[in-house]
Amino acid sequence: MKIQNISLYILCSFLLLSLFPTIDSYFLGLYNEKRGFQVAALALSIILIPKLSLDKKHHTILALIILSAFFSALLSDNKLQAILNLLHFTLLINVINLGFTLQKNINKIFFLLFFLNLFVLCYSLLNYSFFIVDQVQPYPDAILYGFYNIRFFNQFQILCIPFVIYFLQHKELSRAAFILLILNIFLLLLSGARGAILASLVMFMFGSYYQLINRKQMLKILKCSFISLILFSIYLLYHQDSESINYVIRTSSSLRVEIWSDLLSSLALSNIFIGNGPGVYFSQEYGNSHPHNSVLQILYNWGGIITTFVISLFFKLFQLCIRYTKNNNIPEFNICFLSLLGLLTYSLVSGVIVMPIPQTFIFILIGILLSYLPLNLKVSNKSEKNIIIYSLLSLFYIFFVILSYNCLDSTPYGPNFWSNGQVSFNQCKIMYLKDL
Repeated sequence: MKIQNISLYILCSFLLLSLFPTIDSYFLGLYNEKRGFQVAALALSIILIPKLSLDKKHHTILALIILSAFFSALLSDNKLQAILNLLHFTLLINVINLGFTLQKNINKIFFLLFFLNLFVLCYSLLNYSFFIVDQVQPYPDAILYGFYNIRFFNQFQILCIPFVIYFLQHKELSRAAFILLILNIFLLLLSGARGAILASLVMFMFGSYYQLINRKQMLKILKCSFISLILFSIYLLYHQDSESINYVIRTSSSLRVEIWSDLLSSLALSNIFIGNGPGVYFSQEYGNSHPHNSVLQILYNWGGIITTFVISLFFKLFQLCIRYTKNNNIPEFNICFLSLLGLLTYSLVSGVIVMPIPQTFIFILIGILLSYLPLNLKVSNKSEKNIIIYSLLSLFYIFFVILSYNCLDSTPYGPNFWSNGQVSFNQCKIMYLKDL
C-alpha cells in the first residue's frame, strides 16, 4: 500500500472514531476516548510512516531540543507526568512526517474536515431543537455535540472554518459552505467564545491582507458574519434569560489573567532554562492543569531553551510560508496556513496544545505546509532496523499511557493528558510503584 494512503487511513480513522456519536457510551469518556484514538494514531504513525531526511543543522537542533527535554523530565518532581509527555510530544513531532505525505490526498482531507464540521454542527442544532420543542432554557454545554467542554468544540471549529471558506467557491458545495459558515459564526457567538472569535478575526484579516482569501470569499465571509449577528440577536431576544445572556456576553477574563500572573510569579531562574518537566503544570488554587496560554505553558513545563527554539522555528516557518504565497497562489496551501495560524492564535488564550484533535492537527498542518515549500525535503527509506527501534519506542509509549491511566490523581485539576489532569507514581494503583 502506498505511504500517502496509509497516512490518509490513519488520519481518517482518528477523526472519525473521535467524533463518532455513540462510542463514548462504551469507552473512556468524551475526552479520554479522543486521547486513546490519538495514542493509537501516533503509535501507528511512528512505525508505518517514513521519516524526513534532515540535514546536519536540523539534526543538531532536534537533538538539542530532545536533550533539553530529557533533562527537564529527569529533574522533574513528577517524573511519570514528565516522561509520559516527553514520549507523547516525541511521537507528535513524528506526525509532521504523516502530514508531509498527505499532499496527494489533500482534497480528500478538505472534504473530510468540511463534512465532519457539517455533521458536528447539524448534530448540535438537532440538540438545540429538542430544547425548543420541550420549551426548556438551552445552555451551550448541552447543545454543542461531541466535546464535554465547550471550548474543545470551539477549537474544532477554528480548525475547520478555513476549510469551510475553501468551499465557498466550490461549484456543488458553495451554498452548503455559505450556510455552514453562518452556523459556525453563530455558534461561536452563542458559546461566548471570545478567544475563538479573536482567532477567527485574525485569520480573516491576515488572509485578506496577504491575499490568502480572495475578494469574493471575503465578501461572502462578511455576509455570513452579518447574518450570524442577526440570528444571534434573535436568539437573545427569544431567550431573555439573564443567566444565559451573562454567559455569552462576559467582560471578565475567566481567570486567565490571574492564572498567568500566578504562573509567572512561580518561575525561578533555574526552571526558566530547563523547565519543571513536560506537562507537569497544575494550579491547585485555580484547579487547572494547563494555563490557557501555549507560550507560558511551554516556558513553565519545557523551559526557556525549548521555548526559544519553538518560537524561532514557527517564526521561520511563517516567513517561508508568506514568501511562498507571494509567488504561488495555491488555495490548498493558503487554507492550511490559515488553519495553523488560527489554532496557534487561539492557543494563546486556550488549551489548544493540550487537546487531542487540535494538538494533532498543528503538527499535521506543519507537515502539509513543508511538503509544498521548496526546501528539497525528502522522505528516507524504511529499514528493518529502524522499524524495530520505532516499534519498541511505540510500545514503551503505550506502556506509559496505560500506566498513567492507572495513576490518576483523585482530585481533578482539569484536562491535561487525561481529562483528570494530573498523574503521578504516588497515585498508582500498582503497589510497588507508589514509593517511586
